Formats: sequence, structure tokens, C-alpha cells
Amino acid sequence: MGDSKQMISRKQARQFLINYHNLNDSQGYVGMAGIVAYFKQVGSIQYDPLNVVGRNADLVLQSRVKDYKPEMLQELLYTQHKLVDGFDKEMCIYLAEDFNRFNRVRIAQSESTKNTLNYRNQLGALDILDEIRECIITKGRIGSKDISIGENRESRWGHKKLSSAALDYLYNIGELCVADKIGTQKIYDFTAHVLNKKDLQIEDFKSEEDFLDWYVKRRVCSVGLLWDKRGGAWQGQFFSEKKLRERVLQRLVEEGEIVQLFVEDINVPFYLAKEHIQFFDADDSKSKVKFLAPLDNLLWDREMVSKLFDFDYRWEVYTPIEKRKYGYYVLPVLYGDRMIARFEPEKIRRNTPLTIKNWWWESGVTITSEMLEAIDSSIKEFANYLEVPAPVSLPI
Repeated sequence: MGDSKQMISRKQARQFLINYHNLNDSQGYVGMAGIVAYFKQVGSIQYDPLNVVGRNADLVLQSRVKDYKPEMLQELLYTQHKLVDGFDKEMCIYLAEDFNRFNRVRIAQSESTKNTLNYRNQLGALDILDEIRECIITKGRIGSKDISIGENRESRWGHKKLSSAALDYLYNIGELCVADKIGTQKIYDFTAHVLNKKDLQIEDFKSEEDFLDWYVKRRVCSVGLLWDKRGGAWQGQFFSEKKLRERVLQRLVEEGEIVQLFVEDINVPFYLAKEHIQFFDADDSKSKVKFLAPLDNLLWDREMVSKLFDFDYRWEVYTPIEKRKYGYYVLPVLYGDRMIARFEPEKIRRNTPLTIKNWWWESGVTITSEMLEAIDSSIKEFANYLEVPAPVSLPI
């Protein structure tokens, strides 16, 4: 490309991401309206059931949306049904209006459940899918604990009950959706009974090319600024084939839907949606301290974060204790456009003050009184989100 390359500094890249994800409160997201606005921008937030100081989606939203409470997300998911559980990068939450647009993703994802299901070989003529459908028709919404049909081959990740595999299959193809959750248990119903008719009337794409254009641009928007290098941000259906991804990215650049640029000293291109160029100019006058989720959208590509922020982060919940460098559930600490620390909280308990077990400063951080004041303020806000008392003093 020679002189035609658009080049930005690492600091500009970092500041763009901070502005884009509202990690400096520049966009003024508040309450449930703020949650919906953020989803419209990033498309998906990754779901994870672990709950130490809130589940992953809660932690993402508390850092971006003023006055956020977990019940707001529950309301949008299971009462208003403006949001829905579905597979994207991994298990995610996304706008219900995108449900039909994900048809191709569901079809591809359902292939992996067919082998698990394998119901005809085990139950002969009995059609367990019809059994599941009939059960919902007669009894209403059901969870896997409410129905037990057949045995399935046990495995570490598989279903022990054939009926659970069948529920999962009907969910994967979109016939069922998650209508509610009791803790982490999914409660299923027919999608047509749950989601708003207006959302279900939105058409799927007429061609594979149109779908891929939408899906690739959407994934770029989930991070905001994303490089063309295989990694965590490109997980999921359709993205593993590098040549296909490159072809779609180039087509989107030629059509003016996304912008290609380069970051100093990094030899792979980055992309952002054309409508998001404005976030290079957002106000960055006041540095905020934010506690990030382990699976935060900003952290989807750990290698990219390492290059841009000089911050190496690994979620160690599945790492054996003796091999952990930090701790079981550790949250990054952002100050302005720099990662300054990480900390390990105790699992939250009602009416018990927020407890920080360990705090690790990043190498080279200069601690200032302004920084400590910002940390103190954020700890109080974090405790308020958790509805527990704040620590009496800074735990650092």
C-alpha cells in the first residue's frame, strides 16, 4: 500500500478503544437505556456462569453503564426479551432483533450437537424431539431437570440424559430459546412464544455474501478496533478460515463499510467500522479507573491487548493452583488508557464488605494521589454495584 497506509500511534489506538467502550464515561450510558445502547454498538457480550463478584456480562456492563444492577440485565433478557442468549463468539448475549440474522450461525453450531444427540440409534422409533415438543405444549416452559428421557454416553462435556441433548439441539437450531434462568439453569420455551413478533419478522440474509459482510463487520464492532490476526476475537463459526476472513474484510474496505489502518510497529492491519471514526475525537480529559471483566470485549484478543497496552493477561480459573501466576478470579484495573494493576476479590457475600484478597501493580506504574483517589472512588462504585459495604480503607 506504500504511502496510502493510514497510520496511528499505540496511544491513539488505546484512546479510541477507551472512548468506544465508554470506559471514560464519555457517552453517558445510564440504566437500562444505556445497556441497550451499548449492545447496539458492540453486538454481543460473552456469557459465563461463574459468579464471584457478578457474572462476566454484569462485570462488562458495570464498567460502562452508570447505576448498573444485574437485575436490569435479567429484565431485558427474560421479561422484556429485548436481549437473548445465543452462540456468537462463544455463548453470548445479544439483541433479540438479531435473532433471525443468526440463523446460519445456529445451523452451523447445531452440527456439533447431532453426534451428541444420536437419538434414533438409542431409542429406535421413539422420536425424542417430538417428545420434548409435546412436553412443552402440555406442561409449558421446562428445564433439563424437568424431563428425563433416555441415557446418553457420559463424557466430561456431554449430556448424561438424552432429553438434555435433545433440548440443547432444539435450542441450537432456534426452535427453542432461553425464556428464563433459575441461577444458571436454562428454562426453555418455543422461540415463537418468547421473542417479540416484530423481532422474529426481521428477515435472514438472502445470500451467504450478505451474511458474511454483516457478520464480519459485526465482529469488528464487538471489539471496536480489531486486527486481522487469528486469535480470541475471531473465535466462533465462519471465522477460522483466514482466506475467507481476509476476502470479506477486503470487500468491506472496498465498499467503504470499514476502514483499514495500521498501528505503529505492528505489521498487521487493523479495522474499524466507518461510522465509528468519531471515537478518535471523543473527550479524554479525565482519567477514570475501571475494573474490567475477565472476558471483557476489550480483552477478547489477549495478544492484541498485550501489543497495544503492554499488558499480559490470562484468566486462570481453569489453571491448577500451583501453576497460577496471580489468582483464581483476577480483574484488570484500567486507569485512563493504561492497565495499571490487577486484583483478586473474595467471592461476594451479602452484608459483608467487599474484600480484595490481592492487589498487584503493573511494572513501571507511578502511583499518584490522583490515581489513588480514582481507585478509592471506583472501589466504592464497585461495592455499590454489588450492593455490599465498601472496604473501610484502600486495600493496596
